[in-house]
Amino acid sequence: MLLQGRASGSGTTRHYAMSEDNHGITREQQVRDIAARLGVADFVYFAPPVSKGAAQREVAGDGLLLVGKRGAILQVKARDPVKSANDSADRARAWVVKHAAKAVAQGLGTKRELARRQAMGTPMVVFPVRAADLSPEARLKYKCLVDQDTRDWPVIVILDHPQMPEVDLGSKPGVVWFAFDDWWELQRRLRSVSATIDYISRALRDGLRVPLLQEARRYAMLRTADENAVAASGVGVPYLAHPDDFDELGTDLFHDIIDKVWPDDGIIPWRSVDEYRAIVEFLDAVPPQIQSVVGRWVLRKRSEILREQKVSSGLVSLDFRDRLVFMCSHYRYWSDVKQWLGEIALLTALRHFQALESGASEDTKTLGVAALVEERGGRVGVSYTFFMLTGSSLS
Repeated sequence: MLLQGRASGSGTTRHYAMSEDNHGITREQQVRDIAARLGVADFVYFAPPVSKGAAQREVAGDGLLLVGKRGAILQVKARDPVKSANDSADRARAWVVKHAAKAVAQGLGTKRELARRQAMGTPMVVFPVRAADLSPEARLKYKCLVDQDTRDWPVIVILDHPQMPEVDLGSKPGVVWFAFDDWWELQRRLRSVSATIDYISRALRDGLRVPLLQEARRYAMLRTADENAVAASGVGVPYLAHPDDFDELGTDLFHDIIDKVWPDDGIIPWRSVDEYRAIVEFLDAVPPQIQSVVGRWVLRKRSEILREQKVSSGLVSLDFRDRLVFMCSHYRYWSDVKQWLGEIALLTALRHFQALESGASEDTKTLGVAALVEERGGRVGVSYTFFMLTGSSLS
């Protein structure tokens, strides 16, 4: 598959106005939007509410994180700032404890509903946040059936109170709690839906429990475990980025590539959503620590063509399994763009089959990313092409 997309979008997080009437819904939107804008919007899902009598009922909780076969359920509870203005410390604590329990019950109810629909042969239909602003007809193209085994999916509860206490909510199998501010900061560090699911799965597996507003402690424990594992093996780098030495620019540069797979300014130019998701899933799976390294590497490659080098290219190996090929050039060197597309296709295929010949697994993947730079009207635009090979066949 060989397709192009010209793009753009800032990757910034939206800001919503608060009001007494819509505060809870606003926070739900923000929780999804934080995961979508800082991670990957294509793997943060929602389902339109369904009618139940005169009321509207949410059937997918407050959102789902879903990448391949792995997922998690989002449940959000927020205290209206106007109503909480006179809350004492004890009352704030009581509100948090009460609504944490309600959120867990709702999240577990969503798991049961997902399983019930699967058993009936009518899996729930959800849509990526990226498609939220499309018309209902256009949105259908990007629907996703929740037909995965959801029994091990965790319930993620995000709580928000203007006077949030540092309360320990105890432990419950398959449930993890976050204060809203901790959720924001964690997403700034992870920058990946895959990494978020990994992080929560590790925390639950290892029984790492911290009070609300103390997420930095849990992150530090998992980062230390990564460092110890790398030191023991002598290879690789820690999965999590260092909390005090986070390369936000390098990570933003990496996410610029992800943003170009589906440009913000239009419908994605792919024959099917599965083709598109395969590319994005590959990129979302790159570990947080490696994202910034790849972003800086791409920047160096881009700078080489500014020094009149016709083509700059290279390869990075990802987690000893898959690889990413990057190639960039200036539009003025290519009178026929098909020749440029042939160059990236040939280079990607060469590196992929070299890997297979060297013993790579049969399901190994190589993603070729080509950036063609063009200056027009005093502005610089970049057209991206993506070319993926899986195993011994083209996908």
